Amino acid sequence: MKGIHSDTYCGVIKEEDKRPFLVDSFEPDDNDCMWELYPEETISFLKTVKKPWIGFKVLAAGAVHPSEGFKFAFENGADFVCAGMFDWQVRDNVRIAKEILSEAAVKKRSRPWRT
Repeated sequence: MKGIHSDTYCGVIKEEDKRPFLVDSFEPDDNDCMWELYPEETISFLKTVKKPWIGFKVLAAGAVHPSEGFKFAFENGADFVCAGMFDWQVRDNVRIAKEILSEAAVKKRSRPWRT
């Protein structure tokens, strides 16, 4: 299970400001607005993993729309996604996931599907 989402949403840390960070340490370097600091490194590493893996934080705490977050995770190797949602979001999110999983781009992803 690994967090994975793009770094193109509003509020993301600029490239020049990216650095390892602490969460809830009450230190000046605290930063809890980005869960996937280096998505390209995650994608590169997880291409080599033979076991199935679950992408989580794919919606970046609501900063990324499900149509973008699910697609990014599946295209970049996640076999499953774990997405938090309210009960009234389930139907739409399932519809979105089904649409994305039927798209040719996801079927042609570089990492084979693992189950």
